[in-house]
Amino acid sequence: MSTEPQIAPQLSQTEKMLLARGAALNSSRPNLDVLVKLCTDEDPEIRAAAADTLARLSDAQCNTLLSDPALSDAAARFFLDPEHFRPSLLQTLLRHPATPQDVITELAAKGDSEIVAALLQHLDLLKTPALAALKQNPAAPAPAGAPAESHPQMPDMAAAAELVATLGPEGKLAMARGEAEMPALERICVLVLLASDADPQVSAAAQSTLGSLDERLSLDALAHPSLPPPVARYFLEIKHARVALLPVLLCHPNSPEDAVTTLVSKAGRPVLSVVLEHLDELKTSSLIALKENPAYLDWQKAPALEGYVMEVDLLDMLIQEIESGETPTETVLEQEGAEAEAGEKKEEGVYSKIAKLTVAKKVVLALRGNREERAILIRDGSKVVSRAVLSSPKLTDAEIENFAALKNVSQDVLRLISMNRKFMKDYVVVKNLLNNPRLPLDVGLTLLNRLIPQDLRFLTANRDVSETLRKMADKSLKSRGTK
Repeated sequence: MSTEPQIAPQLSQTEKMLLARGAALNSSRPNLDVLVKLCTDEDPEIRAAAADTLARLSDAQCNTLLSDPALSDAAARFFLDPEHFRPSLLQTLLRHPATPQDVITELAAKGDSEIVAALLQHLDLLKTPALAALKQNPAAPAPAGAPAESHPQMPDMAAAAELVATLGPEGKLAMARGEAEMPALERICVLVLLASDADPQVSAAAQSTLGSLDERLSLDALAHPSLPPPVARYFLEIKHARVALLPVLLCHPNSPEDAVTTLVSKAGRPVLSVVLEHLDELKTSSLIALKENPAYLDWQKAPALEGYVMEVDLLDMLIQEIESGETPTETVLEQEGAEAEAGEKKEEGVYSKIAKLTVAKKVVLALRGNREERAILIRDGSKVVSRAVLSSPKLTDAEIENFAALKNVSQDVLRLISMNRKFMKDYVVVKNLLNNPRLPLDVGLTLLNRLIPQDLRFLTANRDVSETLRKMADKSLKSRGTK
């Protein structure tokens, strides 16, 4: 185990703030220990900035850093703190010999239902004290026979298989038809087994019964923390998929990834509309499958009147960014942090919420969020996020006019605005772009002929834009015989 990281005492507050805001994030291996150390700094702004930067690190980056043999005690404790807990990092931390067992035990004893559900997926990695603590945790599922509370115990498939093995042909058929009395959750497990029975009559009856189950009952079962993967797999099969049940299945950690990917690759429009609403829950393999789905590609030509259909090239950008595991650059992080600090409390709250989102969740928010959220996301360091903002069906002309005048957005955003015919029909957008010092010069030169003389004259006196653009504006005025 590495020793606790030390930060040079002579560092100024400004230097600490730069580090806290991710000044080393352009490195292939960000200094995790320094950021964790800064989370305990005496300055609350530095603490908040460091925590915010750590939240921006992708799960892939964190897993790589937490796999380091020299993992520090402080870093392990930080990511096992319920406030910073990420289920996708748990396996790496549990496997690491340097992870302190006392913090794992405390997590097992006091964790909420989300943490308990994650721990239940890795029981083989827990030591005896942690297992004992988990058993006593009020958020843990009640053992069989215990009084039912928020969640009755979900039986495992082995128990359901034992029950089915005791049945004769008539008993199986009666069970498949739903005639037997048993707890609802156990019945679903048994029916899923019988749906693949060798007897075609039993199999057909079980599938029919599952298809006619009450949606509320089915949702309760599929949302259970201990949902057996075979049950999730059954309801994710394209022939059994029910639109009302898909949101729960797409978000459930026990849903087999390969089953989700297969569903996405074969889905038609009704299922696709649900998939697109939960795009941020999909793994990379499912996003790739979506991109290759013929029904999705056809839908691009005539999208639904409600909701949205993400453009293929935008989906490509999202896949590439997730695979790269990149985070925003130092400059963007500093810029966004400074803007959040200068804003009102409400704006800081929205900024803080957005800063903790994954790229995929930001993309969905950019497409479906409100005006305030788009105003923050347009400045995001990720190209795919800002591109999604400009693709939002909720975007208004006034927002585009404002974006065109912003001096703290990337040049890519301004270039994308200039390439959109719909946006460029708005004269205010053209004028704002040309007076924006961030506009790439090659774009500005092609737009000069769109300005009326009065605005050209104003541009020649605008010291914020490049000298070349001012001279060309003056030349354009003279060529029109106006000065």
